[in-house]
Amino acid sequence: MKRTAPKRSSAIIVTGIIFLLEIALIILGVVYFSLTLGIAVLAVTYSLEVIIGIAVVNCRSNANYKISWLIFIIIMPFLGLFCFLLFANKKFTKRELRQIKPVIEASKSALDSRFGKDDIDKLDKVKDADAINIATYIRNYSNNGIYTATKTSYYSWGESGFPVMLEKLKKAKHYIFIEYFIIAEGEMWNAILEILIEKAKEGLDIRMIYDDFGCYKYLPKKYDKYLRSLGIKAYPFNKIKPLVEFRMNNRDHRKIMVIDGYIGFTGGINIADEYINRIERFGKWKDNLILLEGEAVFGLTSLFLSNWVIVDKSKDPKTVNYLEYLPVRHQHEYINTIVNDGYIQPYGSVPFTYETIGQNVYINLISRAKKYIYITTPYLVLDDSLTNALCLAAKSGIKVKIITPYIPDKKVVHEITRSYYKVLMADGVEIYEYKPGFIHEKTIIIDGTMATVGTINFDYRSLFLHMENGTFLYQCSCINDMERDFVDTLKDCLPYSYEIVSNVGLFKKMWRAILRIIAPLV
Repeated sequence: MKRTAPKRSSAIIVTGIIFLLEIALIILGVVYFSLTLGIAVLAVTYSLEVIIGIAVVNCRSNANYKISWLIFIIIMPFLGLFCFLLFANKKFTKRELRQIKPVIEASKSALDSRFGKDDIDKLDKVKDADAINIATYIRNYSNNGIYTATKTSYYSWGESGFPVMLEKLKKAKHYIFIEYFIIAEGEMWNAILEILIEKAKEGLDIRMIYDDFGCYKYLPKKYDKYLRSLGIKAYPFNKIKPLVEFRMNNRDHRKIMVIDGYIGFTGGINIADEYINRIERFGKWKDNLILLEGEAVFGLTSLFLSNWVIVDKSKDPKTVNYLEYLPVRHQHEYINTIVNDGYIQPYGSVPFTYETIGQNVYINLISRAKKYIYITTPYLVLDDSLTNALCLAAKSGIKVKIITPYIPDKKVVHEITRSYYKVLMADGVEIYEYKPGFIHEKTIIIDGTMATVGTINFDYRSLFLHMENGTFLYQCSCINDMERDFVDTLKDCLPYSYEIVSNVGLFKKMWRAILRIIAPLV
């Protein structure tokens, strides 16, 4: 039986009760009781607002994010506190940091054992300080090295990459690792599951992570137990536990598939039929994925394993040997036949630390452009740092083009996205909307030489709240394919002008102004 969105979850019920109690307290204090009691209630409320406000201001979250929470807490202190505890970005406690430390150390140790500490030196020959600096940042803060002996293939549509995915899965001989935000029953998942079941019978090590919230509408209850009964080691990430788990807003938004350590897929697509246009939800769905074949797949493998030791409670993180999954272990001869196709560096970001890796990589790329910046994103919900980076690039004479959807999947978020058009276009940024439907790609192309593709949207959720992954590419042949895809997609886009975005009615201006205030919270 399918899980459907509950009409009354515990969190919603409690939120409603707190809201009603808060209103009742104010009414009782001011209207029905003495003025003294009313003043006391207001004094307690004000004191609570001050205490919570001080805590929010002093936390190390994004400034825009803190402002939105402060406004919410000032308006509704009790409800604001409850929602802040439930949904705000949570960091690891000292105890949790001690538990996760072995995971980080194991990943870093595996990288150092494989390359020593000289993998960045590979870039010295190209004499490109920009690429070296970006790669060094990723190496130091995401524990992922820069790789060469890897072939890259870019697929500009989910339906063009899906048959390749099935072909590679059928050839698996040792293990398959899968980690996706959304997995939905249908043609796409059923075809993959059939292969996984067969491979599990053959004795392969099949592991799978799916986000519990991302899949709650699409998979039956206790689906992980069903998969484990088929020989597939499966676990949901951050299982939904209202009123018990206060990290409900931190989701696993990654898209990773690793086959035998030398084949890896990532990109924008989830495993659901709309991503390969077998069903239509919001017009034609434009999405992408990238195939890595070679040693760079170890970057995706290490990202998967770092989450696997979190969801698989039966394993001690200290016992995970990342080096067991190096591609050379099983496919040494195959790796040696691959001609270098540029420099590839998978990376990940997590919401439980103060290092916003996804955002920093984006800003790093944008700030190093010399000629042009091409961006595709389904959502454009920006903080001040990203807004300033894009505007400064445009004001410096760099051509900045951004493609967003014309048909939204979330109307409120789409309205927030459009609210940013005017400020960006005032400084010369060009905005286009993909008219045939919804574009779900998350890519940046810089001057035809550097790019990133992955799961990280230009919004607060991806940049600050979710587990994400991307792939930094430098001098790779697939960058030409990505650029060609971008130029071809522009032909199907509606270009915006500053006059169009300025000619907005008063009501819509007010509505967008309100939405901008709550943008970090949606």
